[in-house]
Amino acid sequence: MIDAGGLITAAEAAKRLRLSTGQVRRRLRQGKLKGRRIGNQWFVEERDLSALKSGAHLVPPQLLRRIDETRERIFRRTGSVFDAVAIIREVREKDFGEQEDGD
Repeated sequence: MIDAGGLITAAEAAKRLRLSTGQVRRRLRQGKLKGRRIGNQWFVEERDLSALKSGAHLVPPQLLRRIDETRERIFRRTGSVFDAVAIIREVREKDFGEQEDGD
């Protein structure tokens, strides 16, 4: 049996971070998340994962502030809340619905 020594799989890290496995692997390759490859498998250091969940951010705080400021400016100008996620969902549902109708 192999001793994991505080390592968890990329798939398990993805579940804990609520990200896709691909997003976790990308962050590992970019060095944004600490881990290592053993054979073909990526492993994440569990202690670093705990640090991420307890306050460290994958998205820099400066970017989050800029997003909030931009959202506020849009609200002041238009009077409506800009929700990019809702817009993307609407577009996907529309596109998916059209594909189903075409079959």
